[in-house]
Amino acid sequence: MPRRQPQMAATRVYQVIRELIKDPQSLINYVENYSLKILDTPYVTRELSNGATKLIIGGDGAELSINHGIRIRGRGRSRSLLNAVVLRYLGTGGLRRITVLLIRRGNRVYRVDDLPRIRSLPLGLISLVIVSVIAISIITAILRVVDIVSSIHIIMALLLTPMIIPIVYSYILQVKIRHYDLRGAQIIKFTLEYEEFDNARFNNALRLLEKVEKSRSLDVIRRAILSIVNNPDTAPRNYYEEVIDVDKLRGRLGIKDYGIYIINMDQCNAASIGLPGINYVILTSKLVSCLNEDELAAVIMHEVGHVVHGDSAKTLFLMSLAQLINIVLITRVIPVMSLPALPILIGAVFAEILVITLIMRLSEYAADRYAMRFVRNRDLALALLKVAWRELHNELTSKKPRVFNVHPAVSSRLVRILSR
Repeated sequence: MPRRQPQMAATRVYQVIRELIKDPQSLINYVENYSLKILDTPYVTRELSNGATKLIIGGDGAELSINHGIRIRGRGRSRSLLNAVVLRYLGTGGLRRITVLLIRRGNRVYRVDDLPRIRSLPLGLISLVIVSVIAISIITAILRVVDIVSSIHIIMALLLTPMIIPIVYSYILQVKIRHYDLRGAQIIKFTLEYEEFDNARFNNALRLLEKVEKSRSLDVIRRAILSIVNNPDTAPRNYYEEVIDVDKLRGRLGIKDYGIYIINMDQCNAASIGLPGINYVILTSKLVSCLNEDELAAVIMHEVGHVVHGDSAKTLFLMSLAQLINIVLITRVIPVMSLPALPILIGAVFAEILVITLIMRLSEYAADRYAMRFVRNRDLALALLKVAWRELHNELTSKKPRVFNVHPAVSSRLVRILSR
């Protein structure tokens, strides 16, 4: 039974995302070319039967069939690779992109390298707090058992930890990125799209762009890009320039009271902070480069949904409540009943984390529903696919449990979004 669960999940998710594919033939061509040129598959057989196009990949006989739905069959490595190629197409459109991202505020133009470089988003803050809760709970329990610290010190340490760390961190982060508030700014994107297998043109274009990688002049950058577009050795399949006026976007979405910040990070992601006096959304430069305006709006409204629902405050409350339970266990229950301290405390902490992560998963579904009140579900689904197609592949091919994952499965979110 466990072996069939990933297959059943894949069947469900491919049924709902079939509607996102405008040109099934393009997907078939992409999978065939990728299998032969990149994966070095010995052969690919294409069949057409009863309105369905079927590809049979390699010696293991993995199959991809497309008609009113998408179905992947097979076993082992070939099936896993086939699943990865299909999801890669869904996440990238079967194209390689070069994006030059600029931020214009008034007469000043910023490059991505001008933005603050941050290694991880505040999403890691939850993990930091949870680890701190576990560590401090266990350490103070040990110290209490050996009678090194008093009960009042235990109470203060356990009660203040989950509140102080995230609040202080959130304020420090806002101060650090305050100069990169997108309010009053325009996002300017120059995008060159190449075929997945057109390495020569792609690499030649990258080399030419190195000549203007430090330039902050729109005219200089635009001329360099147009020279690439008009050069037969570097011409892309598609080229477009996109200007996103952030204030107009905020006005259209009705979120003028929220700060929107951008940070320099090579990860497609976003986060939000909603605590007393601080309500803002953080976007990574990679995310802004990957998504168009409608998809970016969908991500922003998902994060605003977290703020509107008070998810940050709810998480802090739950962690504080968990600490109160730990305090009662350490200072009252365990000493009075002469119970073994560490096993009981460790069991309680893991149970608390399980409940908190479950509630956080539910908050993701609620944020998706909130976003769909303002944006199309298609845009939200496409944004999720572009951000998390690798994670989705791991879900559909791995048997690893997700017990303590604070985010729900990408497949589950996609099914809910596209089924509405």
